[in-house]
Amino acid sequence: MVLGKQGMRLEALKFSIYILIPVVASISFNNPNTQKYWADYYQYLKFPANPNTNLKEQYEKLAEQRTLQKEQRKEYLDQMKRLQESAQKSREQSAKADTEKKKWW
Repeated sequence: MVLGKQGMRLEALKFSIYILIPVVASISFNNPNTQKYWADYYQYLKFPANPNTNLKEQYEKLAEQRTLQKEQRKEYLDQMKRLQESAQKSREQSAKADTEKKKWW
């Protein structure tokens, strides 16, 4: 523990931080627009649009979307692999061309 004037300043700084952070957080997050934004962002309030909604159909649609996303992800990964292979080939060709050019020296 620091004694004297410097110790008092340090303790005052720590105390003000302990008080300031919760006060600022409560003021900023108590704004209705902020609450609405975060509720929409994390979808805290997500209810079926209609009580007569067929949940089985919704689950089937979600399953179809998930399989479609998996297929798209697989196609994307295949494209990335092909791009990496073509980039590797072009690097090898340019390295080979560089070594052939150096032979003339």
